[in-house]
Amino acid sequence: MIEQGQILLTDVFGYTRPGVTWVNAFWVSEILLAALYSLGGYFALTMFVSFTGAATFYLLSRRLNGNPFINGFTLILAATAAAPIWGPRPQILSFFIVALLDTWLVNKRPHWWLPILFAVWANIHGGWIWGYLLIAAHIAGNLISLFLQADARTEIWRETRSLLSWSALSALAIGLNPNGIAIWALPFQQVNVSMQIQEWLSPDFHGIDFHPFLWTLFLLLFLSPFAPKPPAWGQIIKILGFSYLTFVAQRNVAIAAIVAAPLLADWMNAALQHLMKDSRPSPRRSLPLTLRTFINAALGFTLLAAALGNAYLASLPEKVDENYPTAAIQWIKTNQPEGQMFNSYNWGGYLLWTLPEYPVFIDGRADMYDEELIQQWQNVVSAEANALSILDEWNVNFILLEPHWSIVTVLQTHGWQTAFEDDKAVILVRK
Repeated sequence: MIEQGQILLTDVFGYTRPGVTWVNAFWVSEILLAALYSLGGYFALTMFVSFTGAATFYLLSRRLNGNPFINGFTLILAATAAAPIWGPRPQILSFFIVALLDTWLVNKRPHWWLPILFAVWANIHGGWIWGYLLIAAHIAGNLISLFLQADARTEIWRETRSLLSWSALSALAIGLNPNGIAIWALPFQQVNVSMQIQEWLSPDFHGIDFHPFLWTLFLLLFLSPFAPKPPAWGQIIKILGFSYLTFVAQRNVAIAAIVAAPLLADWMNAALQHLMKDSRPSPRRSLPLTLRTFINAALGFTLLAAALGNAYLASLPEKVDENYPTAAIQWIKTNQPEGQMFNSYNWGGYLLWTLPEYPVFIDGRADMYDEELIQQWQNVVSAEANALSILDEWNVNFILLEPHWSIVTVLQTHGWQTAFEDDKAVILVRK
């Protein structure tokens, strides 16, 4: 897009859907990420991810009152819960916007800014649907409060009417993007989540990665008896809704962590106050101002230096490449196999960038590839009965996949030769 000076609205990267219309809701963030990479490589992208994360949790910290140690623990737990899905992708901007939107809703800011926010959001990432779900949960909480808080019904109803009106205008504002109103179809694209696309699968709780999300839910259940009155119904419904979505697809875990953090901190602080109501705090001697300033400055400098050092080490090209089949790609560049390539879904986007001379069979834009093609990909890698005929149909001459797929063993006994193999990837070529 930067080179050609126009927004991509059709597919130019694959051979299975050439020229098909692509609802590109990410064009602003994609240009931003490309510009950052051109300026500072992986380090610039790493710093951008870090800055966006810091800004997101700074917004959350502004909502927390009470014991600073409890609030700090809550933010660390939320960041750890969100970590499995946090990376250099356009969705991290949606995470920030969700935190911003939730803060504005809770603080009862004027609603006239909603159409502006959603118009911008619709050009950054398809996560604007999270914003609508957030508003729906907030309205649902207001409706419950209408019945349970008689003394505040006038104020609650006024807010609800305003929110409904401005949300309706926001639905039209979303159409202010290169795709027009067609962008509304994006969140409802059917994706077969039974296939091995990791972010669309339910969380795997056998590993430790998603345990902080479970700890958050368990803490909320344990602390619910200490919840202040009246209950924050909107926040409770947000947590229930996004937790449900997380159990369906792990890609929602960051949103669940973001909306849960403020309520968890409130309930933890309420529990602490309840447990300490009969205790008499003893006066504490404070350190001299000069010494406190020095200690805080030293700690801040140490943390900043450690963060920058870690970001630099994590962004070294050889470190980034550890997660990708770089040796296999180098083999392809060196040997230039002829014909079409059948590739791993997980590496599709990486191949668009590192191996542009070979159009891909599929990549991470699951919304653009219809369910039939996604099912074909699944049938091939799982070595279903029609796997070989699908490869013949698309004139596939070589395959680049993770070694664990069933099709690898099958092809080795059906006239395909293993041209390259390591612990990350295998390349099979027709004989």
